[in-house]
Amino acid sequence: MLNLILIDDDPDEAYILRQALNRVDKDKTLLHFNNGNQFIESLNKFKGTQTLVLLDLNMPQCSGIEVLKKIKANKGAANLPVVIYSNSNSPHDIEISYQQGANSYVRKPQGLNETVDFLTALLNYWQGINKT
Repeated sequence: MLNLILIDDDPDEAYILRQALNRVDKDKTLLHFNNGNQFIESLNKFKGTQTLVLLDLNMPQCSGIEVLKKIKANKGAANLPVVIYSNSNSPHDIEISYQQGANSYVRKPQGLNETVDFLTALLNYWQGINKT
């Protein structure tokens, strides 16, 4: 079973994602971390698990890029797929995310219906199409 993790300082984002996930797959849960440091402290729990991380770039204390670097530097967790989940459409942000090991970069959907569509496509890909 795939663990879905959101690392984002915006509680509204987590709320919308949870509502959308309930429409897409009621058996799935979303683990939400309010900041990158909180997730990094728990990183060892997810080693060797089927986990997909949605990571916001712009967070206080520890940016998404810093979190990404820490994930990819951790030998046991370096293979965790990380999808940058950001409002930024900056070519610089996209480029640096991939340079640091992001598996994908998506712009955050707007509203519940777009979020449902996004999660449907994301879960279909990571659970059905992608081979691990």
